Amino acid sequence: MNNLFLQEIRLKKESSPPKFIQELFPLHLKNNITIIIGENGCGKSTLLEALAVKLGCNAEGGGKNFNFQTENTHSTLYTCLQLSKGYLKEKDIFFYRAETFYNFNSAIRELDKEPSFDPEIKSYYGGRDLHCMSHGEAMEALFQNRFKANGLYILDEPEASLSPLRQLVFIKRILELAQKGAQFIIATHSPLIMSIPGCELLQISDGRFEQVFPENTEAYAIYKAVLTSSGEYIKTLVEE
Repeated sequence: MNNLFLQEIRLKKESSPPKFIQELFPLHLKNNITIIIGENGCGKSTLLEALAVKLGCNAEGGGKNFNFQTENTHSTLYTCLQLSKGYLKEKDIFFYRAETFYNFNSAIRELDKEPSFDPEIKSYYGGRDLHCMSHGEAMEALFQNRFKANGLYILDEPEASLSPLRQLVFIKRILELAQKGAQFIIATHSPLIMSIPGCELLQISDGRFEQVFPENTEAYAIYKAVLTSSGEYIKTLVEE
């Protein structure tokens, strides 16, 4: 028995999820850091979105207290999921979605305009308006200030706004929090993030999960081929 907040994701009996994602379940979580990789369209974001909504988060990002909506485009997969939780209860949940992080920042700005006896929401993200930063700076303000040791965090492509150096800063922070009990489920295309020491790296291939090592992934092979070819790899690709 592990001490993870979220331990298993499975389908409800007689539910009818999209066929391309059915064989991903049940998903047993064994590590404080679970990294999910796979080609575009394989179901990574659909799975994370459904999981976040099932846990009470907003489909466009944020914690349980956010209910803004730009477009109602999220999948109904969350209605098919059944979750097994651990004996410990997380004290914080947050869903980061790269493609809607701008909308999330706008929601914070609007909420902070309303009269309240509580501290401004932006104070939990370092005190600055996230719209006054670059996307990468705002993302760093999120993981440095908002994420806590006792939280459950679902992150969809956190590398989208981060330079390689900032990805390393992100990795260091994730490892610090995981060692203090936080749990992370991360979808990524970044070879840096999929190389987090001690993580469980799961690849979606042919509609199923398989455990892999970073050096055996297509992303790793492509980056290595490009970076070690002194530009010849892409030159050849263009010429063809």
